[in-house]
Amino acid sequence: MLRYVLLALMADGRPTHGYALMKAFAERSGVHASIGNVYRELQRLLGEGLIVTVENPAGADARRAPYVITAAGRAALAAWLAAPAEAFVRTAPDAIVYRLALVADVDAAQAAAFLDDLHAELASQLRVAERDQAAARLGDERTACGLPTRTILLGRRARAIAADAELVAELRRLVATRRRAACATRPPTPRCRARR
Repeated sequence: MLRYVLLALMADGRPTHGYALMKAFAERSGVHASIGNVYRELQRLLGEGLIVTVENPAGADARRAPYVITAAGRAALAAWLAAPAEAFVRTAPDAIVYRLALVADVDAAQAAAFLDDLHAELASQLRVAERDQAAARLGDERTACGLPTRTILLGRRARAIAADAELVAELRRLVATRRRAACATRPPTPRCRARR
């Protein structure tokens, strides 16, 4: 996916270096791509002839090689943009799905500990996403140019995290109920007494 992002960012035909591409993507999406991943992908694109390096303008930092998109790169980008939505909307389950699918199959105490940790992490990520979205919204209001895609994408991220948090809260309630039921059917132990 990163390859097409880089090609799209170079579609205007102006020479651009990797760091500028990474920053441009972060400004548009709120997602910070690793500079190492950006440069690895640029090397792949070079190898495939989808981009080429061009001469640095006078006075530019010699360590930063500027790249431009080729006709083959434009064709690859056009094909990617023309792909039907079905090609990218259907995604594999994320790591949370794999873990949550097994919550009922592990010890209730382990499940509860995992869900508590996941709940705390999601709450933390939600605060960050909401803060980033508010900052992006302020930036959009100041510049008043173009579409506020970063704000919209950060809002999407916040809603996805909130939905995951809601799911985890529901599972936490179910695990707590399961633990109470298990304690009710066993002889009293210190753990069960604490749950009652």
